[in-house]
Amino acid sequence: MAIKNLLSLSFLVPFVANKLSFARAIRGLRGMPRSLLLVGHKLAAGSVAVGTMVTVSTEADAIERFGEGSQLLAMWRGAKANADLGLPINCLAIATGSGATAASSTIVVATTAGTVGTAGEVMLYIHGKRVSTGVTSTDTATTVAGKLIAIINAQPALQVLAATTATPGEIKLTAKTVGPNGNDIDVRTLHYIDDVLPAGLTLTIPAMAGGAGAPDVSPVVAAMQVYRPTEIVCPFTDSTNLNILETELAARWEANNMRDGMVINCLRGTESALTTFLATRNSPHVHTITVTKDMTNPAETAAMAGAVIESMAATDPAVPHTGAALSGYLGPKPQDHWTVDQVNNLLVAGGSSLQIGQDSTGTLLRMVTNYKRTAGGAPDRSMSEVCWLKTASYKRWFNITEFATKYTGYKLAQYVEDPLPGQKIMTELLAEEIMLGIYKVFMDAGLCQNPDYYRSTLVVEIDGANQKLKIIDEPVLVVQHYQTEITSDVVGGTV
Repeated sequence: MAIKNLLSLSFLVPFVANKLSFARAIRGLRGMPRSLLLVGHKLAAGSVAVGTMVTVSTEADAIERFGEGSQLLAMWRGAKANADLGLPINCLAIATGSGATAASSTIVVATTAGTVGTAGEVMLYIHGKRVSTGVTSTDTATTVAGKLIAIINAQPALQVLAATTATPGEIKLTAKTVGPNGNDIDVRTLHYIDDVLPAGLTLTIPAMAGGAGAPDVSPVVAAMQVYRPTEIVCPFTDSTNLNILETELAARWEANNMRDGMVINCLRGTESALTTFLATRNSPHVHTITVTKDMTNPAETAAMAGAVIESMAATDPAVPHTGAALSGYLGPKPQDHWTVDQVNNLLVAGGSSLQIGQDSTGTLLRMVTNYKRTAGGAPDRSMSEVCWLKTASYKRWFNITEFATKYTGYKLAQYVEDPLPGQKIMTELLAEEIMLGIYKVFMDAGLCQNPDYYRSTLVVEIDGANQKLKIIDEPVLVVQHYQTEITSDVVGGTV
């Protein structure tokens, strides 16, 4: 047996040498570094510079850096409420679009008899946040409007400002942040069954509109050159920005990069509008939450879902997301949600719907990517399941780190089958043993299956001339249980 010398043979001084190596200190599964990146707008009051990525762990820091009432702060709160301990939340504020305009809505308060006539409560829900004020029987429409304006502006966490107009009884809401995302701010009244306006009082609430001028997400790509986020929440869904992100992500999934991640976004609309949008997208690295008539801003919904998905991936990337609750999400009334046929149409189109409870809470249902066809246009679902991509990403990372941490500095032998003990020589047999060992770990963790098939398809080759070890393997992933079919042949009476 030949053990490698630690000291030179020409070193003759009496000495005791004991080398320490931690290359094999960690056995079994290793935790893949994961992080959530939130991309959005801050307010002028936020101290962080645009284009600067920061890790934010406390609400106080988030408020100081992004400003109360900002889009990015609301996204951070949604993500933090849904992230497991240990998941870093990084944030990148980007500048608003050049010449962008703010969304607005003018609410009309009206009475049928000049005054309210009956004392009671008037309520508004602004991106899911309830604001209310008491009114008396002698309050006029102008008085009620003034009370609502005061209560709205007294809540800095709201993403709108309220003001009077030249017309009595009107309330103009204006988004604090300019750009198209302001159009997604939901404003409504009488959501819950016990919401009742005083008799003779009405509120007319047009949808927020007029927000325009998409930003440029190029700073996100620049910031990621030295950083690998595994889940990116980006609320800017115009084609220009999506093309930028999809191109960057496609490059990151290639073998010469391998800093892969995924983007999650959320869109609110009708079935027709959403399927039309999804027909233009085909990236396996983007997944889209599709919602309708809900109260929570889509940017916040995406942040909540992104935190849940990445937290689950850190524990087990193959576990289906079905039933995972979005803490803080306020959806539509159950009767206003998608039908089963609509949910299925959206899934086929590459959109992921939520499951809405009787109390308007939401849980994830089935997460799919935007991918649905090959480059040639043929239908293809091979990269449609988010769990498959998360699992494959983890498996690749594990393969790489296994060789990089334990077998760096080895010699390579094309014709040696059984090197002497102590020799750091990579052989085909050793490489096969390594890959089978990794596969065993993944099977024990419930991530891979069918070892006989894996062993039979594993190909290891040493290219001595180019000093390369080449491996082809076919891991069989454990998939997700989404459907059950039972056929019951019922027998009545005696058999």
